[in-house]
Amino acid sequence: MYKKDAPFNMVLPTLIAAILLVPFVMNFLAHAWFGEKHFPPLVKMKLPADSSVITLPREVKQFKPFEITLRLDTKELALRINDIVKKSQPGTEPQGIHDEIFPEMQAGITGDAFSIDPPEPQIQLFSNQKETHWSWIVTPEKKGRYELSVKLYMQTTGTASGHLQTADLAEIQLFVKENPQTWIRTYGIWYIALTLLIAGWWWKKRQIKRRKSEQGASD
Repeated sequence: MYKKDAPFNMVLPTLIAAILLVPFVMNFLAHAWFGEKHFPPLVKMKLPADSSVITLPREVKQFKPFEITLRLDTKELALRINDIVKKSQPGTEPQGIHDEIFPEMQAGITGDAFSIDPPEPQIQLFSNQKETHWSWIVTPEKKGRYELSVKLYMQTTGTASGHLQTADLAEIQLFVKENPQTWIRTYGIWYIALTLLIAGWWWKKRQIKRRKSEQGASD
């Protein structure tokens, strides 16, 4: 009886391992050969400020939260924008800014396929330091190429206190990598169910063989 069961006992674990591993390996190879090329986040400034004012990680994964920080000298930025507006011809002002702006600003981040905390614009907190510091916790909800927009909400001589001038400070282009944990959460339950089903079938078949063997011995 042992000799008859031995080949089956060796084939079954191999079969289960193949069922579980082959789709994962094929998915990995397909992404490696034909998937989109990864690139570190690219920050494109749209107002006269250096891209170093924005910090974020070089690698972004799906469903893995990361922090974006903004350290900005709003007084210096206001002086630069006001100088550009004064020298601009009508209709060529940056992002439609016509009036003088003040250093008091709010900042926010927007983007599709992301969970952003906090979602609303943050007020400016004044301190003894020259720069103002803002931060957000961002969680990518999908893999692929996406954009985030860093916005400033500014008080100008032509706006009321409740209606701020909105301008794009920067655009962040990034590639969200697939998170293996997400793949496991999505398909793992099905593989577990299949494994239990095969194991139950194997155990039941073994029990039937054992009963037949015991009945044959008693006869």
